[in-house]
Amino acid sequence: TMVSAAPSTGASSGVHAGQGQHPTSPLSPPSLEPYFSRLERFELFSTNQCYYIVGSNKLNTAYRIIKIDRTLIERPNNNAAASSQSRQQTMNNIHQHNHHSTPHRSYGSSQFSPRRPYGNDPNVSNSGHTLTNTAPPPPASNPSNPTPAQEQDGQHTANPKSRPLSDFVSEDPNVYSQEEIKEMLDMIHDGNRMTRNAHHNSQSQRHQQGGGGGGLKPIVKAYGIVGFIRFLDCYYLTLITKRAKVGSIGGNGIYTIKNTETIPLKPAEKMSDAEDLDPSSVLLSMWNRGKRSVGLGLSNREIAELRYQGIYQVLDLSKSFFFSYTYDMTRTLQENFLATTSRPFPPRPFKDLYAWNFFLTREFEGCLNSDSSYHWVLPIVHGAFLQRKVQDYGRSLDIFLIARRSRHFAGTRYLKRGVSDQGKVANDVEHEQILEDNESATGANGESGASTFSSYIQVRGSIPNYWHQESSVTMPKPPIELNRVDPTYKATQLHFEDLFERYATPVLVLDLVKQSEKRAREVLVGNEYRHAVDYINN
Repeated sequence: TMVSAAPSTGASSGVHAGQGQHPTSPLSPPSLEPYFSRLERFELFSTNQCYYIVGSNKLNTAYRIIKIDRTLIERPNNNAAASSQSRQQTMNNIHQHNHHSTPHRSYGSSQFSPRRPYGNDPNVSNSGHTLTNTAPPPPASNPSNPTPAQEQDGQHTANPKSRPLSDFVSEDPNVYSQEEIKEMLDMIHDGNRMTRNAHHNSQSQRHQQGGGGGGLKPIVKAYGIVGFIRFLDCYYLTLITKRAKVGSIGGNGIYTIKNTETIPLKPAEKMSDAEDLDPSSVLLSMWNRGKRSVGLGLSNREIAELRYQGIYQVLDLSKSFFFSYTYDMTRTLQENFLATTSRPFPPRPFKDLYAWNFFLTREFEGCLNSDSSYHWVLPIVHGAFLQRKVQDYGRSLDIFLIARRSRHFAGTRYLKRGVSDQGKVANDVEHEQILEDNESATGANGESGASTFSSYIQVRGSIPNYWHQESSVTMPKPPIELNRVDPTYKATQLHFEDLFERYATPVLVLDLVKQSEKRAREVLVGNEYRHAVDYINN
């Protein structure tokens, strides 16, 4: 293992770790043959009461479901609960009548949660909200009795009625066939359409003005779940809607993201009895929605929410993000060989150091069963992937170059330099070069076998000292400044401890920083780096 410090272009350092020999055994030679598979196709549906995420494997032979209960996204309004108690009892009677008159179909314990059945909640009406529209809905308004959210609106606080994701997201533990999932979706569609007609049989005008026809509505098809995120208003679900295959390692397909879509998970809109009966209330609600659709009359929280949405959309997931359903892109070839040899179940978790959607998936993973979460959670790597085929004296070889960028202390050039207090260096990238010998897969008698692989790891990052550069449009090479004094080099020690844990010992340091300059730039940080290494060794 070697550590090399910085060329003049960026004053960066690199760690070279040789992992060229994969584990071999004459009795059971290792291979990259997939022994598990994640869900590869997804479709999002919505009803007046719930969202449903239906996922299937590559062959469409196994289906799983996640239920997002829209009635539990926000905490109920205590003031409105007392006034609608009698109406709720009446609607429950209607629901029970429809429930007994409709044959019940189930497949084992197919209910997601004992809190709600699959049917539609008769107390919830269709909001008419376009799911892919990220504009927040109008908040409840009552000047005589302001809510806590309205009182704290100027402080840009989160919606106090919002619940954590685990309160309204649940996984169905059952696995369904294609026929069973079709029958279940038909049952959900028919159940919601019948209860909606019973509840809104006197509101045909509202249906025509945006209420829709009820039932189960398809929203979007996808190839993976990026994750869930919340700012101030509601949670958002980001899905991979377009992918492209860029290569294959040992039969494991590698894909890049081409397009994503973010859908706000809105609670079901609840209308009071007065709004149901008074046409003026309906017109006022339509007027308020129209103003907000063009950006008028927005509260401080809604304005802040739109700003956070814009910041989130700045990250272009269609560039340099990669994933695989059967190969752990966050780990090296050697680690993947060891996993396929021992075949742990459930599969060991991905290395969150290189999973750029770790923050988006950690709360979602907590809503899932520990034995089946790997079906849904898809780690996404930021970096690069290249595959080229070469001929070496008649031998066919595949060369792969993979770059995994760490999610810790990441940033753009000149804005992130040096090391953090936790020992994480700026722009830490693990490069892996893989060589696959395809000729070794064919024996002397023509029988097919496993390919031979070799791998070499190089880790690079900023020099692990406290230093920075002030960017300026008038100065193409800003001066290097040592902005903090660390007499015990604690952060540098933490960085090397992290390298020892990841790649073992020893670590050889190769200094590539300039030793002399007419105008001292790299010399400053280079001398400080050498002092740090000498201090740690002594």
